[in-house]
This record gives sequence, structure tokens and C-alpha cells, in this order.
Amino acid sequence: METRSGIIPMPNQVIEGQGTYLLQGEKRVAVSPNSASMLVFGYLTNALKNTAVTLKPVSPGEQADICFLADSSLADEAYTLDVTSGGIKIASNQTGAGLFYGIQSLLQLMPAGIYDTRQKYEKKIELPAIHIADAPRFSHRGAMMDVARNFQPKEEVLKFLDLMAMYKMNKFHFHLTDDQGWRIEIKKYPRLIEIGSRRSQTQVGFCDYYYPRRFDGKEQRGYYTQEDIKEIVKYASDRFITVIPEIEMPGHASAALAAYPEHSCGLGKTYVVRDYFDVFDEVYCPKEGTFRFLENVLTEVIDLFPSHYIHIGGDECPKKAWKKCEHCQVLMKREGLPDEEALQSWFIHRIEQFVNSKGRDIIGWDEILEGGLAPNATVMSWRGEKGGMEAARQKHHVIMTPGSTCYYDHYQESPEFAPLAIGGFLPLDTAYNYNPLPAELTSQEQSYIIGTQANIWGEYIQTPEHFEYMAFPRLLAMAEVQWTQPAHKDFYSFTRRLDKEFERLDYCEVNSCRNFYEVSLTGTWNSTQNVYEVTLKTFCPDVEIHYAVNDSVILASSPLYTAPVRVAEDAVIYAAVYRKGKPLGKITHKSFTINKATGNFYTCVPLPSSDKVNPGMGLSDGVRGYARELRRWVIFDADTVQMTFDLRKPISVHKAAFAFLWRPYDMLWPARAVTASVSNDGKEFTTVGNQKLTYDFSPTEGTRFPVSLSFPEALGRYVRLEFLSGGGCLRGYYHEGQPSRLAVDEIELY
Repeated sequence: METRSGIIPMPNQVIEGQGTYLLQGEKRVAVSPNSASMLVFGYLTNALKNTAVTLKPVSPGEQADICFLADSSLADEAYTLDVTSGGIKIASNQTGAGLFYGIQSLLQLMPAGIYDTRQKYEKKIELPAIHIADAPRFSHRGAMMDVARNFQPKEEVLKFLDLMAMYKMNKFHFHLTDDQGWRIEIKKYPRLIEIGSRRSQTQVGFCDYYYPRRFDGKEQRGYYTQEDIKEIVKYASDRFITVIPEIEMPGHASAALAAYPEHSCGLGKTYVVRDYFDVFDEVYCPKEGTFRFLENVLTEVIDLFPSHYIHIGGDECPKKAWKKCEHCQVLMKREGLPDEEALQSWFIHRIEQFVNSKGRDIIGWDEILEGGLAPNATVMSWRGEKGGMEAARQKHHVIMTPGSTCYYDHYQESPEFAPLAIGGFLPLDTAYNYNPLPAELTSQEQSYIIGTQANIWGEYIQTPEHFEYMAFPRLLAMAEVQWTQPAHKDFYSFTRRLDKEFERLDYCEVNSCRNFYEVSLTGTWNSTQNVYEVTLKTFCPDVEIHYAVNDSVILASSPLYTAPVRVAEDAVIYAAVYRKGKPLGKITHKSFTINKATGNFYTCVPLPSSDKVNPGMGLSDGVRGYARELRRWVIFDADTVQMTFDLRKPISVHKAAFAFLWRPYDMLWPARAVTASVSNDGKEFTTVGNQKLTYDFSPTEGTRFPVSLSFPEALGRYVRLEFLSGGGCLRGYYHEGQPSRLAVDEIELY
């Protein structure tokens, strides 16, 4: 659906009319005296405070320029908006939410300059004639801010709530506790903030998919007082957003146990607020004293948050402590629990009963399915969609939030040049194209999926600026997933609207990622033409891409990209986006290595345990791996690995080049030796070279070790490389003594 309106998320019915309405000077607003309508009137007045427009409330029925109308036939959150040359009418039911969302659409029809706080907007505001009839696809339209790992100031929380409201999101998931911090004041247990809200070090460094590695030595602290929480809840409520608190249990409890160790299974053990990120063995012990502690905490939380839902986590709970705990084992026998998974379910059931007794329901991550789902629980499905589908089939409410499409702490641009992130890769188009309703479910089962949300986990996000960079503009893509019916969604239309919306984000001082205006480069072997080709693309519409090979200076006069760029040898391609002769974003580049292995298939013995990019071609696709992220590495769990390349005809070779990734935390160690052999029939191989390998290990992890093996020139159609892996993880490093894994990147043959 293409419109001139530019509204995000796209309304579900838009009819554009003829003419315009001029908004200037004093305007009379017919508004009923009920609290919801007056609240929305106040919001609109504040939104226009920087313009030459002033609003005067009048009673319904009086002559007015803008009319807030009550229409009981409209569902909650639905609205209609009509702009004609004679005025503006917004209708919703009496709850006020639909009226508020109608105001958001109205504001998006206005120039972005009304948000410029540096100067008063004196220009006339000309609104296009339009009819909008709109309602959300899902009732739960959420975003999660993780402040437990790295605290974010209250002002950033309030700013984020403002931005959520602008895009019609209505559930703010507030992740307040974890191993690395306890961020909410609990009056009955002051040590939770005295001890649990600070840690000695903040971690930075490289990661694979989840965990950071090294520290910068700075203390990290912060928490919200109960007065702060009340202010946040009120601020959100005024924007028709419900704040859902998360208090983690029974795992992710290190910060709480550092303050109150008596609630652990390890009596006499000292606990600390964790200064790095992992899944830790310390969990709450299911003792009566622990339940009294948690119930007292939840009582204060429930008193602060009017949300119907209380999120209790329930994810990543190791059972090691429970297996060794005499109390836990006696409890399991007494309750007839067959294993520790059942004990976790028993724990969750007990907490749910307490929360239910307060008139509330729980949400938990999909691990709460293990051992049996609590009767009234809602499941937040993060480990893919399987848990959500299982819960929906059991007729439980589900919020879909799988990591691959909803975790906005993942990279959104090339990890080679992006700010450090936790790993993974979730670009804007992938975020936009997510559909939370799996086709495998029946329509009745799909009805239990009440929504979806974006999660912005905070392990690497230490500043408000970084938080905004990771959240935007992908959060706008999520807003359209949540609100707009699939039949009315279109990514090209979204990019055209987003192109304009960046101006408003700028005026709102949002530090959004701008790779929207940059070029992504992808190389692939064209087997039909027998040539290597590099494809250039950008999300930004209506622009030109200019590029150069091995030249970092890109101008409007540089070659115009019209078809894939063919590359016959190693090259670095630079590119930039231009519109009307002016650059829009920074120059991006990528290196490609072209050699005798490029574009040829290979076999591995054993098969890789992880091969995330171009399986069967990931080691010959012309792109080397990089240390920050594992997506381009092929990983093996074996002591010896063989790779056999089929070069399709006998070719003379004299050298092999490759690299290994050293990351002790991930058990990744470089190979100890390599052997090369050739064959003409793929059966009988002749050894042509071998070499023992040594490395200069340093304290820095995330190191790419390039290696080459030269040998006398040999002729063969098949080339085999055999690697002897790193053996056991070395003493003094993570996982010492355990078998290491081998990560290999591009194989190059010369």
C-alpha cells in the first residue's frame, strides 16, 4: 500500500482525499470532560507547544475545528481519523486508547519540524485530506529494555516510552533483575540495592552468540527508587502503555543472592554480583524462607505496578545446585517430583499461585514449559517459536519473541564495522518481515498468540546513545509487525515512509542507526557464467549507488551500480548511496578473495557442528571470517577434520591459506598441524605438504590467526586439507582440559 501520508505503522485503511486543512492560530477542540479525553487533549497540546498553534477545549456539540468523538461501535484501541478542508474529527470508544492512537497518526501527518526544540516552528501546518479507519492486529505490542546488565537512567526510560507511544506500542517490558544487577528498590530488603545494584567491573570485548569476554575495570551501578518507579508507571500510563516488570527466578539470581545468600542452596558460600555474562549455577533454593522472601518482594512489586502481568523470568535455570542440595532432593521425594525439571515447574506453580492470589497472572520465558506449564501462565517464546506453538496448543496465551527476529541486541549491519554487539545478525528487512503467527497452527491455535515484542538486551549497551542505536529504526519495523495486517504491509512502502521519518527521529534527538543509507555488499559465485559477482544494495529507496574497486574515494562521478560487479582477483569494493548528486551515508566496503578454491564445493569429515553462512560453500564463498562474530566461521567438534575440495578439473596448486579463530571462552583453539594432499580421482590422495603450527597467544581474545602452507607445485582435481585440532583447552584458560573446538574461515588455494 503506497500513500502520501507517511504514517508508521501503516494504518489498515487509508483513503486520501482532495484538498488540505490549515492548522494555525487558535483552534477549538470539542472534547468530552472524561479523564481519558482530557488526557489526550493535554498530550496534543504539549505536542504542539513548539508551534504557532494553540488549542482551546470546548464542550461537545459546540462549534469546533477539531472534534474528539465517542463511538461505542469501535473496539478498544481502534479509531477513525477524518481530515477535510472543514476540520479534523477523531473517533474512538470511551477507553481513550483509540483516540490517543488517532492523535499519533494526526501528528505524523504534520511536518517533522514541529519536534525541533531549537526554534519555534512558525510555518503553517498544512494537513492532507484523508480518511483513516484503523485498529491493531495484536493486543500485546511490546518492547523490552534490559537495565539489569547495564543500568539506564530514568530519563532514558521516559524518552523510550515517548518513542514507543509515537508508534502505537502499548507494553513496556522492564527487565529489572539479573545476575549482573538488581535495579528496583525493595523497602523490606534494602541490601538488594545496597549490594545488588552495583558491580566492580563492566565488561567489554568479543562474543559469539551470547556472552561478552573481557573487562574494562569500571564500576557499574544504578537502581530506581520506588518514587522513580511510580513516575515511570504514571508516565507510561499517560501514554496508554502498561509497564510489565520482570523479577527473575529461579535462575539469574546472583545479584539477589549476593545480598541475601541464605536463599541459595550453598550455605556458607559467598556470592557476588556478576561482572561478566553467562548462565550461572547459583539459583534460588525452594525453601520456605526463600518463598517468603520472593513473596515479599513480589508484594512490593505488585503494589508499584498495576500491570495484570508480572514477568517472573523462568529461563536458563541450571539444576546443578538443586541436584546437590539435600533439601531439594528431600522436597522432590516428598512432592513426588521425578527430576529437577519437575522441581522447576513446581517452583513456578507455587509462585504463580501467589501472584494469582493478588489478582495477577505471570508471564515466563518458554523454559517454564519444562516439567509442565503453570495453569494460568502466559509464555514468552524466545528460543524460536516451538515453545510458543506448544503453549498455544495447550490453550495458553503466547507472546512470540524469537531471538532470530526479535532480539535487537543483534547486529543490524556488517559486524566488521558496527559497534560491538552480542552477536547474531538481524537486519531491518528481516525484522520487518516477521510474522508472529506460525502457519503450522490452526486459526483457533493462532488466536492464543496475543502479540509480539522486540527485546533489547543490555549486555553490551552501556549508554543511552548505544541503546537507541540498537533499537532504532528496527523498532519501527516491529511496530508495523504488531499493528498492521499482513495484507497492508509492504517493505518498499515502509522504506519510503522511514526515509522521511528519520527527520522526526533526528528532531527527537534519537541516535538511530543509519545503515539504512549505506550499501551492503554480498559476493557469490555465478556458476552459470563461471565468474565471481558482488551485489550492492541499500534499504533506502529512490537513490543511486556509486562504487569503485580498490579505491576508497567515492564521488557522484564514480561508476553507477546497475548490475553485479564482476571480480577476477582479490579486491576491495567501496560504495556509497547518493541522491540528487549528494551522499546520504558513509562509504562502506568489503574485501573479497578470489582464488582457485572460490566457488567450488567441498565435503567435510566430520560434518561441521555449526555452518551458518552458505553451507557447503561457506569456506569458498570469497569472504574471510572476522573475529567479532561467528556467523562466517565453520566450526567443528572433532580432533581431526578433513576438507576435500572438488576443483572440477586438474589444476596446479602450490599453496593453501586459511585462518583459525582463538576464543577460549567458546572453547575455540587453533589447529596444531595441517596436512595437504591432492588427487585426480578423489580416492587416492598424495601428501604434498604438512606443517606443525604454533601461535603467539596474548591475553586478548577474539583473535584471527591467519596461516598458510606452501608446498611443491602439484597437479590435481581434488585438494584435501587435514587439520589436527587444538586438543584440550589449555590450563589457566576457560574450560581447561575439555576438548577444544576448531573454527575455520575461508580456504584459499593458489
